[in-house]
Amino acid sequence: MVVPVESQGVLLYRSKTEKKEDFLEIQRLDTAFQLKWKKTLPVERKFKPILTKHLGDTQYVLFFHSEYKEINFRLYRIDLESATYQVDTIFNIIPFLPTHFEVTRYGTLIGGFLINRIPVVVLYEFATRKTRILPGLFNEQGELIQIQVYPDNSFHVLISTQPKARFKTIWVKYYDSGGNIRHNAMLRTDPTVSLLSARALKTQTDEVVVAGTYGIRSAEYSSGLFIARITREGDQEIRLYPFYQLQHFFSYLKPRQEKRLRQRIEHKISRGKRTKLQYHILVHELVPLDDQIILLGEAFYPVYKRDDRYNYGLAVSAYVPYIFDGYRYTHAVVIGFDLQGNMMWDNSFEINDVKTFNLEQFVKMDYRDNRLALLYLFDNRIRYKLIQNNQVIEEKKINSLELSFKPEEPEIDEDIKRLEYWYPGNFLAYGIQRPYSRAVSRSRERYFFLNKVAYR
Repeated sequence: MVVPVESQGVLLYRSKTEKKEDFLEIQRLDTAFQLKWKKTLPVERKFKPILTKHLGDTQYVLFFHSEYKEINFRLYRIDLESATYQVDTIFNIIPFLPTHFEVTRYGTLIGGFLINRIPVVVLYEFATRKTRILPGLFNEQGELIQIQVYPDNSFHVLISTQPKARFKTIWVKYYDSGGNIRHNAMLRTDPTVSLLSARALKTQTDEVVVAGTYGIRSAEYSSGLFIARITREGDQEIRLYPFYQLQHFFSYLKPRQEKRLRQRIEHKISRGKRTKLQYHILVHELVPLDDQIILLGEAFYPVYKRDDRYNYGLAVSAYVPYIFDGYRYTHAVVIGFDLQGNMMWDNSFEINDVKTFNLEQFVKMDYRDNRLALLYLFDNRIRYKLIQNNQVIEEKKINSLELSFKPEEPEIDEDIKRLEYWYPGNFLAYGIQRPYSRAVSRSRERYFFLNKVAYR
């Protein structure tokens, strides 16, 4: 496990087992990849690190029993300067699968869901060492989609739910630093529209901005993007932006394909028919930049292939079942809104070759001098594009990573290569390179690499 800790460097985690005892080996490297310290921490048997968070000079690592025989968590608080640590047992009230982990100055927030898909978030307080379930939750089935912590240690919890009606919507719950609920609002829109996913942001005027994707009724596919403003008085204003209204949404297609698609859309609109575009979109970021709010999302689709286990010399026309073969990414979408929720511009970034079994964020942003660099890592190459609002300043380019080893004909394995935010102006690229010989022999040789990436 590789965890960037901003200007304090990077942490390398490795689980080890010796003589039936479990350990966690941690190394801290500075920003020049020089070793600062190395420490081995004893870990209770069968407990595995699942989520990490960094705040100030402390790294927090959450452990969960790998066989679910114990529902309590273990929290390691590691001082990044001295390498000293302490272990807290977080007594869990009810068993749930943790999926979200955030830290404030006063405690940790652990979120997840029960077996029957009821979302839950617990707060563990450092001062009292007690655990409690946050109020306003644990009421109905839904999906926990975000825990957003702010500098004043208050936080938002976003829950996607589907009431008795067919449409889906999002609950926006705001808590103070002590975990007391202050605002609890359900986003209200046209009954034929479902709000599917979102990210929240609290503005300097204490308004709440929520932006994400929407679809028609209970559809799981997205038809466009929405942005909602919730005032301090609780008033709501929601605006919908269909994908076909975006200037660059289809730019990932070849020019002829994009032209034909837009002609079909215009033809339907002229005849008064509803245009139904269906995309899977992951909304990753909603961030303030200067006097704008920037939304970043990525489009993908599931891939299936024939299951060769059933193809015992059968004819091509014979029934052979298909099995899931990962997610293929197509492009990233970047939208700029003003502080009132008006869309000012849009842009996109084509994603080539990326297929993964775990949905995650690939494209990252670097903003400076009123320009936005979009980057992602694939097959040891950084693909990047420079934009300024809806203008393309520099078309997509590819730079290879400089590696200290030069394996011949490397085996492509994009699932173990990552590009992460590090500290201002710098990204961390890392992964494992498997030589081609591994594919044709019993060689277990692998190369682990770390690279600092900066856009200039």
